[in-house]
Amino acid sequence: MPPEDEVRTWTRQVGGLTYTCSTDPGLIQLDAVNAAFDSDMLYWAQPLAPEGLKRCVEQSLCFGLYESLPRPSSYEQTFIACPDLKMIGLARLVTDYVTFGYLTDVYVLAEHQGKGLGRWMMECLDEVLASWPKLRRCLLFTRDESAVKLYRETLGMSDVSETPSAKLFLLERHAAMVQGRAYKQARPKAEDGQR
Repeated sequence: MPPEDEVRTWTRQVGGLTYTCSTDPGLIQLDAVNAAFDSDMLYWAQPLAPEGLKRCVEQSLCFGLYESLPRPSSYEQTFIACPDLKMIGLARLVTDYVTFGYLTDVYVLAEHQGKGLGRWMMECLDEVLASWPKLRRCLLFTRDESAVKLYRETLGMSDVSETPSAKLFLLERHAAMVQGRAYKQARPKAEDGQR
């Protein structure tokens, strides 16, 4: 769970619709996240069991992106303080909230792309990162060249080969792939009781 001072909310009007970006974990719609994880759009992800997904979200600073759904015009609805929000995007930052962040699981649903919402979500993230004076680095992986441009422009990201970090080794424990979906490789059984 993010510290209380990291819970922030932004709103924006686009084409007569209201959108919200928030780090409030109580707004995250796990079913919507899992549906995105199960889509071809998130080629690197797969759906998670509810408890695993809940833990994943709780252990990260999540920037949820929401469309405000119109309220019915009935009298009863006028007293609801918060409009209904439909989750349409996410950016998940795995972080210690001080020195390091790893950005992953960034998406905006296809029907909401082309409205500048992904850029805006990254600008919200940048505002948070800029408030961490001891931040050493924020990392991400992408194979999408258009996303590289977005991350450069909004977050000030650079290709590692262009930075002083270029002399560092980047090591990975790789998950095997099955039909485009990652899964943990089974470890070979130890023989003769050895581990």
